[in-house]
Amino acid sequence: MPTSRLAIDLSAVEHNLRLIRLATAVPSNAAPGAAAAGSPAGNLGKTQICAVIKQDAYGMGAGRLARKLAQCGVDLLAVYSLDEARALVDLPIKSPVLVLMPVTGIDRSDPLFRLTVAGRLHVVLHSLEHATELSSFCSRLGVQLPVHVQVDSGMSRGGSLPEAAAEIVRFAAASNRLRLTGLMTHFSSPGNDEAFTREQARVFRSLIDNVKPTLMELARKGAPPVVVHAANTAATFRSSSLHATMVRVGQGLYGFGSGDLASNPAPEFGDLAGQLRHAVRWLAPIVHTETIPTGWPVGYNRTWHARRPSRIAIIPVGYAGGYPLTLGNRAVVRLTGRMYPKVGDTSTAADAASVWVPVVGRVSMDQITIDVTEAPESLVRSGMEVELIGTDPSKPNAMPKLAAEAGTITHALLCGIAPSVERTYTVSDAAGGSGEATTPDAAGTRSATPFDPAAAARAQRGAGVSADLAGWIAGKSSIAAS
Repeated sequence: MPTSRLAIDLSAVEHNLRLIRLATAVPSNAAPGAAAAGSPAGNLGKTQICAVIKQDAYGMGAGRLARKLAQCGVDLLAVYSLDEARALVDLPIKSPVLVLMPVTGIDRSDPLFRLTVAGRLHVVLHSLEHATELSSFCSRLGVQLPVHVQVDSGMSRGGSLPEAAAEIVRFAAASNRLRLTGLMTHFSSPGNDEAFTREQARVFRSLIDNVKPTLMELARKGAPPVVVHAANTAATFRSSSLHATMVRVGQGLYGFGSGDLASNPAPEFGDLAGQLRHAVRWLAPIVHTETIPTGWPVGYNRTWHARRPSRIAIIPVGYAGGYPLTLGNRAVVRLTGRMYPKVGDTSTAADAASVWVPVVGRVSMDQITIDVTEAPESLVRSGMEVELIGTDPSKPNAMPKLAAEAGTITHALLCGIAPSVERTYTVSDAAGGSGEATTPDAAGTRSATPFDPAAAARAQRGAGVSADLAGWIAGKSSIAAS
């Protein structure tokens, strides 16, 4: 039996996707007379959603999350590598898959060849040399490959500078083997750096203006509009002017990212971001307890000593499983009052009796020690459940708070949880397709509150990144000149 498990709430993922759809349902402030490249004048269309499930869906299981997100109707799934895309080939889904890293080709014997032939494998072009190599590969295999040209607007993490990117766009548009499908960039700090986000948007807009004749010629020939995408989770909630025709969201789907949004200027969809539901709990059992005398040390290097006769419990999770070494003597965990494991148990009766206790001593390779001296005997028997990471963002064991305490970021903490930790999937009553948003109550449970989509979509509109960012071109609208 695994010594701990991640409980992933698929209903929370669906709830978060609804919030993202509400944010992207608001049309951007299009410049007067702005028309989409390849679309009828005034046709804003819908903002598509690309769900980022790289690194095994941030460690939560890409296969299961891909099925859920495809069921919910996302337009595109994004992974980093061919290996990650390969893991999705046999799933019962039809969503196309975008590979973000530079890809130079695959063999006919590769399972991904099936996706390629079906037009479901999309790749990112990072340089003209890369584009030329891919075009030759497609000619040899007799396939056409959907491609997205990445523009380096100030991130320096793949792609080409604007002048080179324009050449790649023209090359892809003229190729019989590459199908120009997208233009993309990536904002480095849209949550808290308005000025640089505006500058990156200006750089990207200039590139799009430069290649607009190419895009219009493709449209004249009957090609579908080229999708434009730049916004990650923070940019999606920051301003509708950054949405373009598709947003690429990762951590927001799993309930994280609201803490990355600076309050000045106020994010346009800050209220929606505040309703994101954390989708992940990390649970483990107590496996041993021991009473030690005053002054007795605990753990390597004796970093904690008992100040009174103390009862210490052992939890079979350590740094080898992804629990950060730096959380020794700093973190707290919650004794839930339930026996472990109870997969799918969403009852709240025991939560009222739950108790918070500290992690004491140094985190070991495969276990931590907690001080349960003040906890009721009923909560500390062997086999009782301990919540290492919880879903209530206001509590001290919320993922972002633990990450900050450990000196890291939420993504790194989540991705660092070892594959040996069991992943289980639940559907909670609070978010299970009810159309209700949820807020944490004082007991650490969730109580439903009525959800008003119209009010949510209107909230704080117009307070976005900058008034001079008026929208995007190619399928939606264009950024007004700064």
